[in-house]
Amino acid sequence: MQQVSFEGCFVCGPDNKCGLRASFITTNDGKVEGTFTPDKLHSGYENMIHGGIIMSFLDETLGRLAFVKDRLFLTHTLEVTFRRAAIPGVELTAVGELKQWSSRQFRTEGVVTDPDGDVIATAKGRFLIMSETMERSLLPDGRKIVS
Repeated sequence: MQQVSFEGCFVCGPDNKCGLRASFITTNDGKVEGTFTPDKLHSGYENMIHGGIIMSFLDETLGRLAFVKDRLFLTHTLEVTFRRAAIPGVELTAVGELKQWSSRQFRTEGVVTDPDGDVIATAKGRFLIMSETMERSLLPDGRKIVS
């Protein structure tokens, strides 16, 4: 499954005016890379992006590793360590890597950096693989589901 967007998604929805409108790719080595440029509307304190926005970006990036295996996901746990503040108007890049995969869940790790390569946050996540019934209700017709 390619990295797809879901219209109403807060993180990836291209038409969600309140959202991040992040974009994602699968790299040649099977990682997922996401990018987005936070706006001042995503701030907590003045000139600092709210930590929840960074967490949402990491959650989406790490979970999308399921797409590499043609599956959808649900977040189980996400542990984020913040290293420095992100600033409005400065593009951020997140990279997620699969650490473990089983028939029902997977574990991941990831990092968000700024254009200088400075680490904004790191994360570890555990995600549940969505049931095929739920996947079919969410995916466009003809999308292949791999068991």
